Amino acid sequence: MTERAPRRRASKRALRTWAWITGGLAFLAPVAALGASPKPPADVAQGTTERPVVVIRKITKRIVVHEQPADAPVRYVYAPSSGSSAPGSTTAVAAPAPAPAPAPPATTTGGS
Repeated sequence: MTERAPRRRASKRALRTWAWITGGLAFLAPVAALGASPKPPADVAQGTTERPVVVIRKITKRIVVHEQPADAPVRYVYAPSSGSSAPGSTTAVAAPAPAPAPAPPATTTGGS
């Protein structure tokens, strides 16, 4: 029986050369793929001046301002007392009148 001769190994220089070649090709492959992609037609490439407009939702507000009512008199509000042990005792508390606000315009309609 005859034995085969062992295959000769490549030198380090040859392996490094092939590694650089394959690395460079792998680096340039995406650039080549983008360069090979089809170009758009000339009329589409220039574009148009008008862009399509799509209205998703339109909101309209109407604000009506009326005159402020006259100041109300002091109201008495009865609240249960917190410290009393009697079941039905209540205390009268005078609610202060609200501070007068500056008068708005009579009636306007406005919106934004």
